[in-house]
Amino acid sequence: MNSVLPWHNSLWQQVLRRYQQDRLPHALLLCGPSGMGKALFAQALAETLLCENPQAQGQACGHCKSCSLQHAGTHPDFLQVQPAEAGKQIAVDQIRDLIQFYALSTQYGRYKIVILNPAEAMNRNSANSLLKLLEEPPPKTLIMLVSHQPMRLLATIISRCQRLDFSRPERKLTEAWLQQQLKDSAPIPLLLNLSAQAPLAALALVETEALAKRQELFKNLAALPTGRSDPISIANGWSKWDVRQVLEWMFSWTMDIIRYALTGQVQFFVNYDHQEVLQRLAQQFNVQALFDLLNLQKEAYQLVSGKANINSQGLLESIAITWVELSLQHRR
Repeated sequence: MNSVLPWHNSLWQQVLRRYQQDRLPHALLLCGPSGMGKALFAQALAETLLCENPQAQGQACGHCKSCSLQHAGTHPDFLQVQPAEAGKQIAVDQIRDLIQFYALSTQYGRYKIVILNPAEAMNRNSANSLLKLLEEPPPKTLIMLVSHQPMRLLATIISRCQRLDFSRPERKLTEAWLQQQLKDSAPIPLLLNLSAQAPLAALALVETEALAKRQELFKNLAALPTGRSDPISIANGWSKWDVRQVLEWMFSWTMDIIRYALTGQVQFFVNYDHQEVLQRLAQQFNVQALFDLLNLQKEAYQLVSGKANINSQGLLESIAITWVELSLQHRR
């Protein structure tokens, strides 16, 4: 059974009190950056609400028949709704199945619970179908919408859910938890900076060796303005990585350069491990040209994050060439 993560405790107690007071809403919207553990929170809450013998701290016992069914993934009063494939949409037929699930009586006399993750993967038809259910929810039902990008949801859906915000964890709790997981001299503040303060995403940076790729990417970007590297070849190498991650890192570096160019201050640097190089670039490049580069990176990220088939290598080549052009402008 899932345990409650340290930075979830306050929200957990808040939801638990509402449940104990019989004031639990029919729909919860769990929002925050990816890597905050929102889906784990939703799963733990589902287990508690379905458990026959919840513990004193409000967590599932892990031993009753309901918990055993949950562990096996066969509980008849619980449903997970997610895209059929990563990056795909949640189709309207999946929402119709969800509605049909809610139309059936509970088999264990407690709640019927649905976790929909990620909620922003719904297309307009599926979102409109869900809206009808949210307007007239059956009794003793709970739907939990997990969302990394709630701004992409219909305003009418958001208004019918009670929001739980996972975006501001207490830094001391997340740093202590990461220290327990990593057990070594990992740069925890930097890991949290690079992951929007999301501890699970920070941990993944170490476990997937992403930091090494980030270091290589930075060397590539720092070398491009010198004219000693071919932007096309460099971009070809980037395209073999997680392109969204590459663009996020680029965006972060460009923002640091712009911050320093405008303020001359370093205390807000995200990538403080590359501070000296970023400061030098900020002094070399035109600020307006940096903003143009930032917009180019943002547009590329939006295209790559969309549903259409995109030539990501072509986008990366445009960005690499723009870095070279920044250097040429400086030399003029």
